[in-house]
Amino acid sequence: MKTKFDEIVSKNKANKRVKVLKFTNQVPELMSISDLVVTKPGGMTTTESLASSLPMLIINPIPGQEEENAEFLENKGVGIWLKKNDDVSRVLNDLFANPERLSKMKQNTKLLGNINSTKDICEILL
Repeated sequence: MKTKFDEIVSKNKANKRVKVLKFTNQVPELMSISDLVVTKPGGMTTTESLASSLPMLIINPIPGQEEENAEFLENKGVGIWLKKNDDVSRVLNDLFANPERLSKMKQNTKLLGNINSTKDICEILL
């Protein structure tokens, strides 16, 4: 899949603004400077993405909770669930060609994410 994403980035002449990575330990740092994350919709990555106001392109959710997360995130307008038969090129090209859509998704993350959740939980417990 990385090869396919690299091809799309090159085709759109986006090499200066898009970097496709393999495994990394620098997720929080990279999220803080990114516009979009391509990821599975696990609980931690979803939480980190929302806390970073980072829209998601969702791939390969595990049946059950991750599929429910993918559906929820897509319905809330913070993610696009890339399904098995979807055309990756078309989805990414549409997103890159419509920066206002990406901006709206970012706004939606701020509506959905709760940056004060730890404080709220502490207040409820106390």
